[in-house]
Amino acid sequence: MQEQKQIVADTMSKRTVRGKWTSQQRQQIVRASLVGGASINEVAQRFGVRANLLSAWRRRHAQALAASKRKATPARFAAVHVKAVSVDGTIEIDWVNRLIRVHGIVDVGMLREVLAATR
Repeated sequence: MQEQKQIVADTMSKRTVRGKWTSQQRQQIVRASLVGGASINEVAQRFGVRANLLSAWRRRHAQALAASKRKATPARFAAVHVKAVSVDGTIEIDWVNRLIRVHGIVDVGMLREVLAATR
């Protein structure tokens, strides 16, 4: 941990223009603020950054993580197998906060259209 602080301190001492932080410096400071028990104000003060700027960096970091997780796990749908075509029927699909009911003649094409509309 002490070594990491020294690396950040060395790179910060090379800063010549106010407000210009390299990507590596931002990442190191954000990582230091994400350590359990760390206070944003204390970390910001230790590295000479305003607390609201550090909070903005943390938000961007969290958004980037969420976006990478969304891209990594595409949505999957279960395969639908229809054994027999019913003349009159009902299909009910119950998701958490969504309920889809299809009444009448339900065939594979109709089911595909309904499921495609929910995406």
